[in-house]
Amino acid sequence: MALEFSELQAVTDDYVAKGSVDIYFSENVLLYLLMGKGMMAANLAGPTAGKTVDGGKKLKQILEMDESNSGSYGNTTKIDMSKKDVFNAALFDWAGYYASNTIDLDDQIQNSGSAALIDLVYGKLQNIQKTIRKTMGAAIFATGTGIPTFDGLGNLFDTTTSTAYGNIAEDDMATWAANSSAVASTMNFAFMQSLRRTAKIGNNAEGIPNIYMTTDTLKDAFTNSLQVQARYSDSKLADAGFKNTLFEGVPVVADDNQTADYVDGLNLNFLKILTHEKYQFTAPKWEKGGRDQPDSLTADVRWIGQLVCSNRKAHARATAVTA
Repeated sequence: MALEFSELQAVTDDYVAKGSVDIYFSENVLLYLLMGKGMMAANLAGPTAGKTVDGGKKLKQILEMDESNSGSYGNTTKIDMSKKDVFNAALFDWAGYYASNTIDLDDQIQNSGSAALIDLVYGKLQNIQKTIRKTMGAAIFATGTGIPTFDGLGNLFDTTTSTAYGNIAEDDMATWAANSSAVASTMNFAFMQSLRRTAKIGNNAEGIPNIYMTTDTLKDAFTNSLQVQARYSDSKLADAGFKNTLFEGVPVVADDNQTADYVDGLNLNFLKILTHEKYQFTAPKWEKGGRDQPDSLTADVRWIGQLVCSNRKAHARATAVTA
């Protein structure tokens, strides 16, 4: 007996219900940490993972950009009581990503029998999930070119002073400068200490990077620079499939999307992904084709949100690091 359309959607809903949303983050550590349960699983401080918002023309991030009036005082001191602006706001456009596929007439004829068609459906659903996470995993490292792409790490570390990031250019606010260096360096423990100091904004653990992203080659070089007895890893990230080496208790992780010779020190207390509550990886629904293709069935997964930064100085990039 042929599989009815209602049955096809029923097995799809069952497949989605049995899965976890974290499947979308299983191949990219930044998506895992910022959108899934990774921050909690890895015992990292930071914003609530997978935070959703309900709308707005743009995503607003309040910035604390200056200090209030302050100084020493005594019996004759006149305290400066003037108004001083200490807040600003960065505005980020929405980004959106999708993955879709179709089962056409040939698929339904050639994959005869309910079991065969269900296997094909499951296979295409898995491929949709894999495709959207691959697309987003690459985009989070790239330089977004505007709506509707991520303002990725390429935007975060763009040193062109006239180029706006979060609707603010360094030329307009000096404290919003990108923190990137092209000084030639060798990957080792001393270099990592230097990178950490570059991104330091406080004297406690919340003021330094809590994840370092680099390439396999540079991660291996850092590991090899350590004594064997000093090589440790974050076991929870490793259990999630992300091999890492700890630098002063902070994971150094490789990602194939990272550019050769790059090392990024990221402080996830000041970097988050906001997701629109209605587009948090929409459940795939098979839709029948129009009157001209009544035997085609199409499904998609969609996500809308943005990567948002609240302090550019809290993150540091080095672009000329060799093994």
